[in-house]
Amino acid sequence: MTSAGAKMHILAEWRTWVGHRQGVDSHTRAESSVFFAELEQKHPDLLSFESDDDKQQLVSCWLLDAGLIKG
Repeated sequence: MTSAGAKMHILAEWRTWVGHRQGVDSHTRAESSVFFAELEQKHPDLLSFESDDDKQQLVSCWLLDAGLIKG
């Protein structure tokens, strides 16, 4: 999977993931760490893209850039 394809799927997975979390009004980088850990366990295929960067940091940046989390 390319990083662009992974980004698209991961952002969609985030939207599904937060939809199942009740009572959370704002989403933070700390919450993105929990999300990343769940990706590693439940959807490692989404993290199979090649990158020289730390993938957890990269996913957090994608979420931040998309306006899905607060810095």
